[in-house]
Amino acid sequence: MQHILQADGQFPGNRRLKLERPGHPGIDRRIQAVVEHLHANLCVRMSVADLARSVNMSRWHFCHLFKAEMSESPSHYMRTLKMREAQRMLLETFLSVKEIRATLGNIDRSHFSREFRNYCGLTPTEFRRRPSMSQPHDSTHYASK
Repeated sequence: MQHILQADGQFPGNRRLKLERPGHPGIDRRIQAVVEHLHANLCVRMSVADLARSVNMSRWHFCHLFKAEMSESPSHYMRTLKMREAQRMLLETFLSVKEIRATLGNIDRSHFSREFRNYCGLTPTEFRRRPSMSQPHDSTHYASK
């Protein structure tokens, strides 16, 4: 299933999301509520179990429904959101990598660098220093564990 994400505004917070599947009126309201919560609270650390509890579902059922609706696991979706925001911050701000990590939930340095390299093929420092900084790298190849 292909999903289209349309959003107004900038990361993080205050985004109005419209999630749709072609030919369907929309996704499950519980999953939509979680996705909206994730976008609005990008910088807060949340576990998949916390997200499941927030919509009164078991972790197992929530993970299966999320994957069926969004075509990826909740943890992969959360990592992708954080890496996209890190990429945006590296391009558009003068914050250090350490400050960006702190903003995105105080992620461990080596973990953050490894995740970012998996996401776009470069370390955060290499990404910021690359010559062509006008266009973000399309990271649809991000591999989940």
